[in-house]
Amino acid sequence: MRRIYACIAIVAVLLMAAFYSSWKVQHFAEEIFSDIDTAMEAVRDEDFTTARKALAHGADLCDQMRMHMNHLLRTEDFTELEASLRAADGHLEMNAAEEAFGELRRAQVQVETMEWLAQRII
Repeated sequence: MRRIYACIAIVAVLLMAAFYSSWKVQHFAEEIFSDIDTAMEAVRDEDFTTARKALAHGADLCDQMRMHMNHLLRTEDFTELEASLRAADGHLEMNAAEEAFGELRRAQVQVETMEWLAQRII
């Protein structure tokens, strides 16, 4: 009987870890979407300082997630997203708003893919 309870406890812990990880990635996706939306709106308003600040925040979030959540998603997922955000920032630094929009759209697709993968794991 103890083995059954031990198995139930192990399954419960694994499920809790899976749900927590999925929630963490979904929360990350919401924050990144917010940063991307802020950056896109700022670029439309030609407020590159605000856009670059939002992109830097998003890139920092990617770096944190890569360090803490690599057991759930591939490290490359976070690295590619961070690279897109940093590329958009580089385009803004050179006053190339159209190229920055392209990178931001690519980042949106990457975040949607990450969110979908996190939901499929559970």
